[in-house]
Amino acid sequence: MEKASNVSLSRALDAVRGALTQPDAVHFVMLLALLRHEAERDDLMERSQAEHAWSGVLGRGLWTRDGRDVVSEVQHGLWGWQAHHVELRDLPPDLTDVRGADLEPLVRCVSTAPDLATLFEDCLEHVQRSAKGGDYYTPTDLAGLVAGLMEPRPGESVYDPACGSGGFLLKADEYARTQGGKLGDTALYGQDSNRAALETAAINLTVHDAPGSLRGPASSLTESGFQDLTFDVVLANPPFNQTAWSQQGVEIHPDWHYGLPPTGNANFAWAQHVVSRMSPKGRGRGALLLPTAAASTTRSAEIQIRAGLVEHDILSCVIELPAGLLPHVRNPVTLWLFNSSKKARPFWGASDRSGQTLLIDAGDTAVKVARGRRILPDDARNRITATFASWRGAQGQEPYEDVPGWCRSLAVEEIAAQNHDVLPSRRVGAPVAEPGHGDDKERVGALAQELYSLFGASHRLEAELRDLLDQW
Repeated sequence: MEKASNVSLSRALDAVRGALTQPDAVHFVMLLALLRHEAERDDLMERSQAEHAWSGVLGRGLWTRDGRDVVSEVQHGLWGWQAHHVELRDLPPDLTDVRGADLEPLVRCVSTAPDLATLFEDCLEHVQRSAKGGDYYTPTDLAGLVAGLMEPRPGESVYDPACGSGGFLLKADEYARTQGGKLGDTALYGQDSNRAALETAAINLTVHDAPGSLRGPASSLTESGFQDLTFDVVLANPPFNQTAWSQQGVEIHPDWHYGLPPTGNANFAWAQHVVSRMSPKGRGRGALLLPTAAASTTRSAEIQIRAGLVEHDILSCVIELPAGLLPHVRNPVTLWLFNSSKKARPFWGASDRSGQTLLIDAGDTAVKVARGRRILPDDARNRITATFASWRGAQGQEPYEDVPGWCRSLAVEEIAAQNHDVLPSRRVGAPVAEPGHGDDKERVGALAQELYSLFGASHRLEAELRDLLDQW
């Protein structure tokens, strides 16, 4: 193939429109990126098969044949990789009607890409925009926030039980490397019930040079591939409100320390799974994205589990996030942070926060960047991480103070008195003055301020819903 300037993924996809569907075209680009990566490895013994296949794909002879021959060449070059990672999916059989020459724009895109990791992230963006239904990948801004809150360190283990494309694992590895870690220092573990997601995660880790151990396809809730292991950091963005998740015998599952999750909703099954996989002795910590309703649900089984997380001092923080951050999830979401100990110690901070839970209302911090797409800007992510670090008494942080409308630290007893409701937007407003012998006007003023705070939250949610409904 002749040398050419860098060809963008969008231009390449446009060039094959009509010959290939976009999902098939993006999948093929992912496989080509993996093949090129393996062909360029430093390990001469491992790369020979991939190198031969990559040369064949770049050669002119293959383009006179049909698309299945090209795909077969790619997959033949990846046999060695599959033996150590996951079995690759087959592309649809209708590629027999695609000429090899029609695939050349995609090959050129990969062969001229200056950085395969960046190209792969572009592929995930395209998958994200065209995906339908409940399967999606965590946006990088949100994954970066979670990694910054968990602060994974070199030499630690990180586990994602619903790993999707591997975004959480990569951000955790990236953060650990900023702390002095090197390639392979962070042990990465992931599992997913979706075969396509597992393949994507395996390729993603490979092209980012981040070794990891993946299991599946199987649900971590019922067929954990790491049943006997615990981890320093557990991160998860599982399917919300999952209905068909349980199996016979689930009632004796070892994860259910705080109560049996409802069979029709897996939210608190995921919460207990995350907590059960955290390392003991104060080192373990976890982060879990859940729908907002999980923080205030009144279903008795879920209240029981939420109460157990609070009263056993596992739940350290709940952060309310804006609507529109996650594709195909139009409502606001909450980020739950767990710690096996909140006592003062190295890597936690100087503040003993035993018996307390921090609530942060960041529900109005999103920035709209495209139709139906919002992100958390850097200043919002920095404020959230700084607030949590300050509450822990982390080195270099300002002393923590409650900020009405933004954050509040609540004692276990105060949370219990409100049915263990931990939804930040309901709890971080200006406190209502206690009835007493004070001036009636002062008490009315305090009540008015609380009411204004609730009005503000209501208007914010109304505006977000209107904006999201306008996009349909």
